[in-house]
Amino acid sequence: MALGNANTAAQARGKNKATKIKKRKEVKTAENYYSISGSAIQGSDACREVPSITYYHNGSSAVPAVNDIMYTSKRASSPNVFTAGHIKITDGGAANFNIVVDSAGVITHKDACR
Repeated sequence: MALGNANTAAQARGKNKATKIKKRKEVKTAENYYSISGSAIQGSDACREVPSITYYHNGSSAVPAVNDIMYTSKRASSPNVFTAGHIKITDGGAANFNIVVDSAGVITHKDACR
């Protein structure tokens, strides 16, 4: 071992090399979230709109309810930034609903479309 050299004999032989560790931002995957077809966000009643966008929600059933949180992707983001407004959603059958979401994606109101 040479004096004044920062490398040890083990490092000189190629052992104990420094390793780079890549840090990855933790993202909560919304594996158990339901997907729902919905319209673009509207300023008022969205019942006349065509559901063409896929949204996701953390509810306990396929159709979201009041206080469920809507997401625009299958990854839950924190904070969840959402444009507040009205969305027409369909349950996949004949039932359509007008839901109101706030800026955090929380469903604050839900009415059946007529």
